[in-house]
Parts: sequence; C-alpha cells; structure tokens
Amino acid sequence: MDSPGAAYTQFGFSLFQKLNKIQDGNIFFSPVGISAAIGMLILEAREAASMLFSEKDAEGSKVKTEEKMIDKTEEIHHQFQEFLDEIGKPTSDFELKITNKLFGEKTYLFLQKYLDYVEKYCHASLEPVDFVNAADETRKKINSWVESQTNDLETEAQRA
Repeated sequence: MDSPGAAYTQFGFSLFQKLNKIQDGNIFFSPVGISAAIGMLILEAREAASMLFSEKDAEGSKVKTEEKMIDKTEEIHHQFQEFLDEIGKPTSDFELKITNKLFGEKTYLFLQKYLDYVEKYCHASLEPVDFVNAADETRKKINSWVESQTNDLETEAQRA
C-alpha cells in the first residue's frame, strides 16, 4: 500500500467484515485505535528482541536481518506518527480526537526506551496501576480516563 491511511482503511474494512460475521447489530470499533495498540506491542517486541543480541553478534546474518526488520518497523511507526499528527489537526467541520494511554502494572519495570518510543510514535504515556491487588479500582480508573477523553460517553465496561 502506498500510504498508512490506505493500510488503515483496508485493515478497518477487513476487520469490520470479520466482526460483522460474529456480531449481530451495530458494530463500533476504531481501526486506528487497534492499530495503535498493535503498534505499541510491536515496539515492545522490538525492544525485547534487540536486548537478545549483543554487540559481539553484530557480524552474524541473523543480526543483520534483525536490524533490517527494526529499520522497517521504525519507518512504519514514523508513518503512523505522521498519520496521527495529520488526522488530529483541528478543523471547523468536525472534531476528531485520538488518544492513547498505557495502563501498566505498577510492579512491572518498563524499559525507558520503550516508553520513549510509545510517547513519540503513538502519543501515549504510561500510567502505573495496581492490576494485582486493586483490579476493580483500576478498571474504574481506566473507564474514568476513557470518559474524560470521549466527552463523558459511557463505555461498554461501565454498563457491565
């Protein structure tokens, strides 16, 4: 595909077709939001993979292949960042707000490099929460954040 926008559109239509087969009635989802979540997972996997290789392996073909893959994912994430910047520009015709946030277990140590990439490419920050000892309070906190970002619209989790 020539542009990230075209790729997200194709992804959205393909996902809609699959969801439409299993969901009777209205379907509401965000292909860009799902793409952002997948992108954050890919960034984490990339960071984990890069830690597996040391400098002494730099001459190996496996590492060279890995470096090419990292370069390609860097390009994709840069395009996603540009896409978010472009569609987030204010207009007088409509309001479109895309926001992302990581809610991570407070006892888990996230790599700073990963958090920097997520901030840069996905416009998301990390909020440490207590999934282990305070799951219900954490759910409420996440729902409250979603409400604040969506003009106080009720979420599916709140109705449950």
